[in-house]
Amino acid sequence: MKTKKEITGMLSILVSVPGMEDTVKISLNLQRKQVMLLSNVIREGMKTDQGMVGDLLAVLPSECYNELIKLSEELDAKAGLTELQHKVKQFSEQ
Repeated sequence: MKTKKEITGMLSILVSVPGMEDTVKISLNLQRKQVMLLSNVIREGMKTDQGMVGDLLAVLPSECYNELIKLSEELDAKAGLTELQHKVKQFSEQ
């Protein structure tokens, strides 16, 4: 089994290879329930420091974190779920 340091080093190398900064256009057709799930998975995943997600977040610049949160918000907005997500968040915090 690889150590955390080895995994972090490997991920650091992978995200620095040529082309990883290139912008790609992705066209998706998703159901609202899939958008809701995906945006929540992004937000909840960003809270962890465990596993590969945590290791990857450790080697990525902080802008990537902010961009993923923004992506989650954009997904909600495009699907018309912003208000619903806000209400779900309020409900879960009670």
